[in-house]
Amino acid sequence: MPFFRPFEPVSGAEVPSGEGWIAQVKWDGVRAVAEVSASGVEIWNRRGQLRTDRFPEIRAALAPFSGCAFDGEIVALHQGRPDFYRVLRRDRAGSRGEVERLAQEIPVWYAVFDVVRIQGSWVFHWPLAERLAWMVHHVKGVERVLATEPEDDTAALFVATGQLGLEGVVCKRVDSTYLAGGKDGRWIKVKHERNLTAVVGGVVFRDGAPSALMLGLYDDEQALIHVGNAGAGRLSQREWSELSKLAMARPSAHCPFAKVRATPTTCRFVQPAVAVKVRFLEWTEKHTLRHPVLLGWMDEPASPATCAFTQADA
Repeated sequence: MPFFRPFEPVSGAEVPSGEGWIAQVKWDGVRAVAEVSASGVEIWNRRGQLRTDRFPEIRAALAPFSGCAFDGEIVALHQGRPDFYRVLRRDRAGSRGEVERLAQEIPVWYAVFDVVRIQGSWVFHWPLAERLAWMVHHVKGVERVLATEPEDDTAALFVATGQLGLEGVVCKRVDSTYLAGGKDGRWIKVKHERNLTAVVGGVVFRDGAPSALMLGLYDDEQALIHVGNAGAGRLSQREWSELSKLAMARPSAHCPFAKVRATPTTCRFVQPAVAVKVRFLEWTEKHTLRHPVLLGWMDEPASPATCAFTQADA
């Protein structure tokens, strides 16, 4: 089955409203597209990497929809709210045994917010309103699937997501066609919190043990700029130890940063190969991260394409 790259929203500071706009909840999950055929279900992340075997319950839930393709996010709920740290653990599972264990420990759902193929025919050219009408009618109520319904009052939904502690909303033109692999202002994401994928360029030690990671982002000239340090965050002691060892497996005799805000005397520089997911409050005046919280590490290597300033929420 062919992989289609998802349509990406642009970041916005204000929620667009008025006739022609709807909003959907922005789930704090892992973006995933799914295609169903007579031969089975395939699930990919936004970069085209297969994730089918890591989410067997999603595969089983979508099996009846032969000939369809969906766009959405895989989410893990904790106390009724999406928890990115938990879904990242599922996404990072490697062995079959780990997948089976985590499937029992961390259940996930597929939050569908668009359909792009129906009964074997691509419907990219359909206006969003028609695609969503079909999606809600056919997907709502399916076990392990959440139909992300549209809301006409975009401002009200944004306020409600803030009150519920959700990530934010994605506002969309009701007449928008689906631009696979594209990104434009017909879809606008507005968040209550900010996040990014950063490069680990160094490990800071305290009392002989790793205490923080030095984080960096690539600028327009692909120079790595230091944007701050983050400690263990949401990670368990075992996960923090694993991540520290992963970063230090590729030591560097030279500083990988083109610009460093401050270099701790107890720092060990590493090659910029490990990518981590970070949530932060805001940018400081010096363009460093205020209150960064480490959520987990990614299984794909860091690169200027995935860890650039342009992908960070402004």
